[in-house]
Amino acid sequence: MNELVKRIIVAFVGIPLALLIMYLGGYPFLITVAVISSIALWEFYKIAEKKHAYPNKIPGIVAGLVLLSLFYVRNNISDFVWLLIFLALFAIIIFTLELFRNKPNGFLNVSATITGVIYISASFCCLIGLREFYRLFDSPIFVNDVTGTNQNMVLSSLTKSINGGWLVANIFISVWVSDSTAYFIGVKFGKNKLFPRISPKKSWEGAVAGFIGAIIGFAGASALLIPKFPMIHTIIIGAIIGIIGQVGDLAESLLKRDVGIKDSSAILPGHGGVLDRFDSILFVAPAVYLYLLLFLFLS
Repeated sequence: MNELVKRIIVAFVGIPLALLIMYLGGYPFLITVAVISSIALWEFYKIAEKKHAYPNKIPGIVAGLVLLSLFYVRNNISDFVWLLIFLALFAIIIFTLELFRNKPNGFLNVSATITGVIYISASFCCLIGLREFYRLFDSPIFVNDVTGTNQNMVLSSLTKSINGGWLVANIFISVWVSDSTAYFIGVKFGKNKLFPRISPKKSWEGAVAGFIGAIIGFAGASALLIPKFPMIHTIIIGAIIGIIGQVGDLAESLLKRDVGIKDSSAILPGHGGVLDRFDSILFVAPAVYLYLLLFLFLS
């Protein structure tokens, strides 16, 4: 069975299942994200080991699971401070554990362990935040402060148009369209290298096509899944995905090229590792989540 057939089979099974889980939300979504995040974090730690680091894998993965669970339970703006406290305590624990491990390269060990949780687990927290976006309005910040008619109209207009499951689906569709457009246009017309030191095959022509594809992909998915989503936000979020998503892809390529590997693992036939499939999402989810939060506050 060649690689293309494997990719098609995995996509044929995985995409409908992913859409179903996004639609269901709740604990099925949390559990799925937790599993994906844990595998991606394990892959990140294995990559770090190729640079002679010894990340504290089990405490890191456990901390990631706790962080995701806390974010799901406390997805409320007024409670975000607890997540920052948790990350600070996690750093202290990792430094303390490293004192007793008797492993070389302590600086790398601590850095890789903490970086993995921030890079992967915290980013997936934002994906949960996007799926459960409506719960932000349980926050006293909005309940107490948003009293003006105009402000209520702005918030109501946006929040009523957001179905968390379809919002997440839109983001994934936009990323997929961006990746595919960048690949095919890059192969056909790419002449000017984008980052030859990191990814020799990527071109500026492909990157521009990916940017346009992200906007079209998000707009098209929005028209189908959440037609009341404001057009201005559709364009801006599509643009964010078109830029930040490609940066996320390049960032993981940087890590893999530095250690001399092609894929983060071989867990997904024809697709490489989990980290390979979600590298763009790891950058896109925090960026889109932050944009929506900023808009609500500035409103």
